[in-house]
Amino acid sequence: MLLNKVSEGLDFKHFNLQDLNLFFKNKSFPLKTLLKNKVFPDITLGDFVIKLANKKSELKKAQALRYSVFYKEKKAKPTFSKKMMRLDYDKTDKFADHLIVIDKKRKGIKNKIVGTYRLIRGDVALSFGGFYTSSEFDLTNILNSYQHKQILELGRSCVHKDYRNGTTMNFLWKAIAEYIKLYDIKVLLGCASFPGTDIQEFSTELSYLRSNFSLPEKISVKSLDNINYPLYNKNNINESDLRIFAKLPPLIKGYLRVGGRVSDSFFVDYDFNTIDLCVVVQTNKIDGKYKKKFLN
Repeated sequence: MLLNKVSEGLDFKHFNLQDLNLFFKNKSFPLKTLLKNKVFPDITLGDFVIKLANKKSELKKAQALRYSVFYKEKKAKPTFSKKMMRLDYDKTDKFADHLIVIDKKRKGIKNKIVGTYRLIRGDVALSFGGFYTSSEFDLTNILNSYQHKQILELGRSCVHKDYRNGTTMNFLWKAIAEYIKLYDIKVLLGCASFPGTDIQEFSTELSYLRSNFSLPEKISVKSLDNINYPLYNKNNINESDLRIFAKLPPLIKGYLRVGGRVSDSFFVDYDFNTIDLCVVVQTNKIDGKYKKKFLN
């Protein structure tokens, strides 16, 4: 993957020399040994292994999966170096934990990682550069309400298109639940997105979320996007709530089902081609069905 031929038509407008130098200097972001890390056991379920990446080769394969999903499928805009390497990477990868799902019997493909989630504990983020979510949202209220070590950021969630089913997501959530218990996490946060950057296309869904799933004031989160977008749509108030809920992106629906809430405001990420909301899940308020399934 590292030595893939550079494709024709590379967009040099997105060339970032600093990114490229950082990539080669760190040899694809070697994993750091972090203080206070605990032993997270591998989970084997049939032909699948769910674990934390602990080798550079595993991290690179997770980054390759992320690239294929975010940049090839969802049309995010890669920098020159990311396009050349066919990897999605950033500085946060160096200090995060990377949860991966491996299909041991996947045939004909060297990369057997079919799902991944990036996990960043608050105490680690405090020491190594902060949460990724902080680049888009003001997390002051959450940081004032919880100790850093009680916070876990979830990000870079993706699953290979051939494995997008309830089983794979259950594997990931089972492992996240074990991680929550291992580190006594009290609150989860992260970005979840609508595809594209056309706000009006999702005005009904965004209005529905704001009316029904907003965060309580004590832990409210505000977008750092300074643009005032015309948004909230009251013209479809007769539309069934269930119909609107069904239109939401799968990841957002998943967080809401377990008891999550979202920011009132959103961040338009033109590079990633997404409309981002900050999602927050307080672990003591996880829906009883899911708590029994994953956290008991």
